[in-house]
Amino acid sequence: MRLSEGEVSLIKKTIYSFDPSARVILFGSRTDDSQKGGDIDLFIISNKISGIEKRNIRIALEDNLGEQKIDILIEPEPKTPFARIAMREGIEL
Repeated sequence: MRLSEGEVSLIKKTIYSFDPSARVILFGSRTDDSQKGGDIDLFIISNKISGIEKRNIRIALEDNLGEQKIDILIEPEPKTPFARIAMREGIEL
């Protein structure tokens, strides 16, 4: 996983401030230590986080992690094929 302990802690703290029971899954290229670069892809399992809060999470993460592209997917459970792949291939933070 290509995130530091500090970055993981910051991501979890930010998301848990909106929903303490959320599950946070890192997926995509950042899960592969052999790759370089790439955006931060997060799948958040939550039925409490709204669209406005999703925007606020992204803004807070960008402010605190610096200039990095962050993609966020939020679903109450992994129902879509894309979410199931993210869940299967991702790393829970």
